[in-house]
Amino acid sequence: MDWHRVPLPGPLAPGEKTAARVGDHEILVCRVDERYFAVSNRCTHAAWPLAAEPIEGTEILCTMHGARFDLRDGCPTGGPASRPLATYPVELRDGDLYVAL
Repeated sequence: MDWHRVPLPGPLAPGEKTAARVGDHEILVCRVDERYFAVSNRCTHAAWPLAAEPIEGTEILCTMHGARFDLRDGCPTGGPASRPLATYPVELRDGDLYVAL
């Protein structure tokens, strides 16, 4: 597992998210309260980008068809998606965010 610094536009406030490219991966970094989560930025149902989609608690909603995913483990919590989002371990180091790929 290799750790990569995530290029963020600035610190994320609780409830904010941002998309970033790390290597060949298009990831979505979300902050929920004091925790950070990194998941694939594409819905597994229709490959819709999730960067502009709403977060409700620890779930992200894909408004294209109504799929929901738990940010903690990527698992779908509401159809029509049946496959989980890829998830990536996250670490904060001296104010910088790193993900493991």
